[in-house]
Amino acid sequence: MHRVFLFCIALGITTLQSVSAQDVTLSRTARQVYDKAQKAWQERNLPEATELFEKVLEIEPNSYDTHLRLAQVYELQRKSDLVRKHYYKAISLKPAAPQSAAAFQWIGRDHFNVQRYDSAQFYFEKASALFPAKSSLGRLAEKSVASSKFAQQAVKNPLPIEKRSLGDTVNFLGTQYFPVMTADEETLIFTGLTENRDENIYFTRRIKAGRVADRSPADRWDVPEEISKSINTTNNEGTCTVSADGRTLVFTACNRPDGHGSCDLYISHKVGKDWSQPANLGQEVNSREWESQPSLSADGHTLYFASDRKGGVGKRDIWVTHLDDKKQWTAPKNLGPTINTSDDENAPFIHANSRTLFYSSNGLPGMGGFDIFITQKTDTVWALPANIGYPINTVSDQVGLFIASNGENAYYTDDNTEKGGGRSLIYTFRVPESLQKIITPTRYAKGKVFDKKTGTVLASDIDLFDLKTQTKVGSFTSDSQNGSFLAVLNSGGEYAFYVSKPGYLFKSLSFSVDNDQSFVDLEIPLEAIEKDRAEVLNNIFFKTGEYILDDKSKVELDKLSEFLHKNKTIKIEISGHTDDVGSDTENMALSQRRAQSVQYYLQQSGIATDRILAKGYGETTPKAPNDSDENRQKNRRIEWRIL
Repeated sequence: MHRVFLFCIALGITTLQSVSAQDVTLSRTARQVYDKAQKAWQERNLPEATELFEKVLEIEPNSYDTHLRLAQVYELQRKSDLVRKHYYKAISLKPAAPQSAAAFQWIGRDHFNVQRYDSAQFYFEKASALFPAKSSLGRLAEKSVASSKFAQQAVKNPLPIEKRSLGDTVNFLGTQYFPVMTADEETLIFTGLTENRDENIYFTRRIKAGRVADRSPADRWDVPEEISKSINTTNNEGTCTVSADGRTLVFTACNRPDGHGSCDLYISHKVGKDWSQPANLGQEVNSREWESQPSLSADGHTLYFASDRKGGVGKRDIWVTHLDDKKQWTAPKNLGPTINTSDDENAPFIHANSRTLFYSSNGLPGMGGFDIFITQKTDTVWALPANIGYPINTVSDQVGLFIASNGENAYYTDDNTEKGGGRSLIYTFRVPESLQKIITPTRYAKGKVFDKKTGTVLASDIDLFDLKTQTKVGSFTSDSQNGSFLAVLNSGGEYAFYVSKPGYLFKSLSFSVDNDQSFVDLEIPLEAIEKDRAEVLNNIFFKTGEYILDDKSKVELDKLSEFLHKNKTIKIEISGHTDDVGSDTENMALSQRRAQSVQYYLQQSGIATDRILAKGYGETTPKAPNDSDENRQKNRRIEWRIL
């Protein structure tokens, strides 16, 4: 509410300067005192101005200008009871005077702050009628009316949430805020402020244990630790974000020697257990202005953040930048007037599904101050934002909401609670079903990549494609120290998953993700490029009994074509295989034609004919007994082998 108070002061000063210099109803004696009070006010001598204005009222109790000025002086002194007294008297004396607009606006806010929204609406409407229609104050009054109407309905239809503190183990400081976590919900990262006013980044891991008394495992976290000595310094390290796999961290740091502005964004990568020395994201992303409150997409390739840089829609806006093919961050783009207003937007959070964006704004109708809003992206277009409702949003400022990748649990900071005792604590709550329905949940695939022959762990590239749209929806890597990876998959999707490394055959996998799956655990062995090494093409599709390639096969075939273009001396055999349904002759012919369909596609993409041999094996080399639908599906396949 501090920002609202400062605005009200500015509002009062603006109105004070606009009122008439003379109150013709004052007697000569009262006028002399009034003029002295005005002089004291202009010299910002508030105690003397207060005493003299009060003397004016002793002489002329119904002096409208004096009541107005006293209210404004007491507002600067934060004496709300006296502000209220004199504003009420002013509007009773001259309810239709243009100068009363500020009084109506203040009284409306006074009612709004204690959740008397119907009364607030009444006074805001009075203010709106008196302010110039197209002025900034007029727009404020109109927004206040809309907020009052919204709040009245919101409190009548509260969301069923029950927030729970993460406990004193996590909330070990007076102030901790902006929680984020990995997609598997096993690591929580947040910013904390020490007693010495040093802002640092901390992490804690979920304790994998059964229920203890009445507490859910969701409440049990290990003792927080500083994330890294290479990240935390004697300076302040502020709000941060982490990729789904927990291996890319972007955070805010201010006034560093290598900074470009007041606050900049920095990036660090985790290899094994160690974080790299943070690097400034550079002048393409960071400007001379304020950049902060970052939010990374699941794969770490898209970054949203708040900034008051030039070229925006309002004061502080939401911006976005992408990591291009050269591993460089692109020039940030403003999310535009659908998301940003003429006021402030901050604290963006892009859900792991890469479609749902949450952010805070004080420029849209809401419960007061900063509220949290939700918007969904279709292709490249953001939908109109919606307030996520009460009591997630209250009359206090709400910022820094994080919703887990499965869309079920939310984490946020609240400093407006009796139990908090004035502290800022991290809380969690179950996301209401009404909100869960509009958030596409994600699942994740995690595991390890290694050399099939030696068992050595491998750093590899992992690309995720949506087979329905044939577009890449994510890029990940496996850790060079332990081969581990985590890749996010949107629920309800049909995906192709490619693991590749120079010197190795790429491996393809196929997933159809449903709501019953939480994650897929994978051990992925890669075959070195050697004679007779082979892999199955898991994302080649034909209709039953046919050899015409389905459009969904294009992604896989393009991957194979790319591999052959990069390894120009390699020759391969494309082999077709069937199950035992049908005659041997029919199956042999079908497998040959399917292999030739793949061969023809590769030739059309520029691969020389003499580098590709197509051969059908029918049902002669099954991978599994043909005794179930699942095994028969394994046997219907296209393989490629190094010649």
